[in-house]
Amino acid sequence: MAIAVLALAAAVLYFTVSGDYAFLRASIYTGAPTGHYHATGERLATRALKRKGGLSVVATAGSVENIARLVGENGRCIPAFAFVQDGVPVPADAGLQILGRLPQPESLLLFTRRGRAINTFDDLKDASVGIGPEGSGTAYLMQQLMENSDLKGLDLKPSNHGLEAQAEMVRDGQLDLAAFVMNEDAELIHTLATKYDLEIVAPADIEGLAARDKWLRLGRIPAGFYDIAKPIPATDKLVAQVDTLIMTNACVHRAERVAFLMLLSEEFPNFVRDNPPSSWKSQDQAPLADEARQFFTNGEPELADRYFPWLVNLMSPAYWIYLAMAVTILFNASNAYSRFRLWRIDANREMLESRLKALSGLGSTPEHVKTLAPEAVIKTPQDRKTAEDLMKDLEALRLRCEEQLRSLVTPMGSEMFYRYQESLIEDAQAMLADLLRRPGGGKAL
Repeated sequence: MAIAVLALAAAVLYFTVSGDYAFLRASIYTGAPTGHYHATGERLATRALKRKGGLSVVATAGSVENIARLVGENGRCIPAFAFVQDGVPVPADAGLQILGRLPQPESLLLFTRRGRAINTFDDLKDASVGIGPEGSGTAYLMQQLMENSDLKGLDLKPSNHGLEAQAEMVRDGQLDLAAFVMNEDAELIHTLATKYDLEIVAPADIEGLAARDKWLRLGRIPAGFYDIAKPIPATDKLVAQVDTLIMTNACVHRAERVAFLMLLSEEFPNFVRDNPPSSWKSQDQAPLADEARQFFTNGEPELADRYFPWLVNLMSPAYWIYLAMAVTILFNASNAYSRFRLWRIDANREMLESRLKALSGLGSTPEHVKTLAPEAVIKTPQDRKTAEDLMKDLEALRLRCEEQLRSLVTPMGSEMFYRYQESLIEDAQAMLADLLRRPGGGKAL
């Protein structure tokens, strides 16, 4: 029997306890296949696969498309995560939530032909600007900046192009400027800067422009970062930076969200330290998920999240605690109620036994009946009527005790107390029945 119990316990643990990512089955929307988002997604998918997880990396045009995919179409919702540039509009009623931000922000990089002097934004008047593919975060951010009251008067001429296509157009003089919102260390940026011999534009007044929005910050690209020999860039460049948010939809359960947070913390050692975001533009439409808030507070997943993902998918650990407390309170209340009912039965039994003693002048146990003298009888019709009423009351109390014995409210193990009370009632009934059977003056004439 011990071996059978151990085998059963091992089987239950094998199928219910999890220490890997086998329960993670979701997609991750990244960006261009050559971009930093996509490379990060590939690394996360590889890491998850090593521990039985399934993370499908989906290349997209960028943040705007990622949001649209998370929301879904025609009511169809696919469990997915996405890297989204902060500031991209999020439908308020879409149920999207934020899991945090990547430790490394993305930079707004403006490239022009080498040798063209652009010192301030005024030098860009009437310039043609490639703002990236339609649906990308680059296009959205550039449109927002160009609608700024200070830049609106520059009469910039934006157009949508592929990332490498617009770099080639700048080199050939078809565009004055090409914009990219990407990690400055991305492989594509290195390629564009060296292959097309482009220079980063850093207007002197960009610091004032970035300081107006708390979700933007300033970064610095050191001279020669892309090519020391040329060098590219020739001098240190100040660039505007924006956070990359990790977002998810309502189709992703708690266990999958926690697993993805664990993947991110393994991939980025500073992920927990740099989160939650102090401020983000998208917070009004997409709040921080409860799972992320708890993860950042503890610095690691809770025990139930790590080993019982199927359980937390039904209900979060906090609610399981509340449920356990509620069940405990319910059982305690049930026990208290059962004790109250048992006390009432005992009190009623003693009252009926007092009536029996007053009727017979003896105690209430059958042994006392055996000591009665032969002449001990119920003498008057009134006493007999009282005895018969007492018998009915004793039977009613016995039935009540029997009913409460089988009640769901009666806690397990308390049945013996009810059976003891029932035995005492039956003893009193036996004595009273013996008295009623004896001939005497109580007989009806």
